[in-house]
Amino acid sequence: MKIALASAPVKNLDVEYNLSAMATYMEHCKNRADIILFGESVLQGFECLCWDYEADKSIALEINDAPILSMQYAAKYNNIAVSFGFIERKGNALYSSQVFIGSNGEIVNLFHRVSEGWKEYTKTDSHYREGKAFKKFVYGGKSFATAICGDLWTEGRPSEMKALNADIVLWPVWCDYNYEEWNSSIKHEYAKQAELCGDRVLYVNPYCIHASDYDIARGGAAYFSGGSIVKEMPAGKNGVLIVEV
Repeated sequence: MKIALASAPVKNLDVEYNLSAMATYMEHCKNRADIILFGESVLQGFECLCWDYEADKSIALEINDAPILSMQYAAKYNNIAVSFGFIERKGNALYSSQVFIGSNGEIVNLFHRVSEGWKEYTKTDSHYREGKAFKKFVYGGKSFATAICGDLWTEGRPSEMKALNADIVLWPVWCDYNYEEWNSSIKHEYAKQAELCGDRVLYVNPYCIHASDYDIARGGAAYFSGGSIVKEMPAGKNGVLIVEV
């Protein structure tokens, strides 16, 4: 199975742009990969919320809203499964979510981030919520589990993930590291952490195009296994890394 780890360009609060970017990457990867994985909150951008619920609920999307349906169509049209992050509204609750859509356009799995790092929890109320646990699902004859960003750095969560014994752990993030520091040292810390979580861990970080600041999401993707980096795409640019698992 081939999986494309896509560090796609992202604009905060520009769903139309982000949809177009993801669709372009999906078209580029069709016939080259079975699945394409995008990072955390790529649909609206990680910095899309202001922590005022009345404003934020209009930014969040329900699972059956048009942008999600558009991605389902793109998956079917390009015959490629896709996983991407978005801010979800479910009832009166908001989540940082990651949806996995099969190549037939059907939703296979919907995961809610279990750690608090996606929100400014000193400013938020009970509308801003987390999921309870990791869950395993099967696609294309392999088992998967999803964790979002800080989930796998949260006490007790690595062992919980490891216990699932999934064939592949998907680790979409939004990490604002200085990309030079990621490339020189931080990636090795992530490789060691990934070893605690599963045998094959696929990491991808979006490429935020809003600012020239070094300390903002600047891409990067990696296939971690056994505490090592099997294959990588350095941070500092957008692009796609295709791995075989």
